[in-house]
Amino acid sequence: MLTFAAEGSGQGRLEINGHSEPVSYELIVAREEDESSQVRIRLNAPRDWLLKQGFTGDAVLVRSNGSRVAVRRDGVLDAHCSVCVTLEGYDDTLSDLGEVSEAYPELKH
Repeated sequence: MLTFAAEGSGQGRLEINGHSEPVSYELIVAREEDESSQVRIRLNAPRDWLLKQGFTGDAVLVRSNGSRVAVRRDGVLDAHCSVCVTLEGYDDTLSDLGEVSEAYPELKH
């Protein structure tokens, strides 16, 4: 079972097919029963910009420190979708909260 551990937010750039757009993103850290951590990255992007860039479900968030995180949206995106589209990504490569805090300084504990 996941339990909430920390949250934060930051500014970055969303990249799709060589084009980029400034975005804000939020981070939520959850801990597993075995003490491992998972960071969920969530952002909202303008539907029309995504469509113009040829968005097919996957994009890359470039955080202010230069690290790159894959984000995605499941399902078809078309002009009938909400004007604000949510994309999410996950980082479960960090084993403990110390590593998470170092990798994601934008977190508030």
